Amino acid sequence: MNHRRLLRGAAVLAALALAATAGAQSDEGVKQVERLVKASGNTVKAIADTKLQLTKTMDVYNSLFAQDAENLRKIYNNIQKEMDNTEKRRAKIREESAKMNAEADTLFKDWANSAAAIESPDLRKRSEDRLMATKEKYAEIGTVGQTAADLYGPFMKTMQDQITYLGHDLNPASVASLKPDAAKLNEKADKLVKSIDDTIATANKNIGALQPR
Repeated sequence: MNHRRLLRGAAVLAALALAATAGAQSDEGVKQVERLVKASGNTVKAIADTKLQLTKTMDVYNSLFAQDAENLRKIYNNIQKEMDNTEKRRAKIREESAKMNAEADTLFKDWANSAAAIESPDLRKRSEDRLMATKEKYAEIGTVGQTAADLYGPFMKTMQDQITYLGHDLNPASVASLKPDAAKLNEKADKLVKSIDDTIATANKNIGALQPR
């Protein structure tokens, strides 16, 4: 009798241990998704912060062409400082994007291993289908960091060319000769901001779909 009780007790303990392990794995899965959502949000924030810094840079840049502009050298130096700040923000996008993609790789690898361990063919297939659907949602998020960072590249190069142009010829006549180029740069800035806003909107939509509820 005692032997049977011991066997039953061992079976109960084994079942509880298995349930606890499954619960821990499930909880870790939710935490992994939450970490990915957080990392994705940080990437979007870095993109938005860069956009704000670009706007600040353009404000200083445009002050160079104002009719009442004084101390061109000071404005010129301030433009260079704001451009440096923009590049730092742009580098932050790449940094946060790399962290985000690392979290995604961990989540998808563990999810695949978890799905493979499911004995029920039906549930295993459904878990694999859900994994594939989540990967597809993430596909657009995973590229936003690279896309945003790349969008800034040509624009910043154009601005840098203009600053270099003024480097040895910083006077009212030289600044005035750049006004047509400045108008074109402002048009590019408007299009860039629009593209960045679209990128952020796409990312936020897909992040919302990943968010655990």
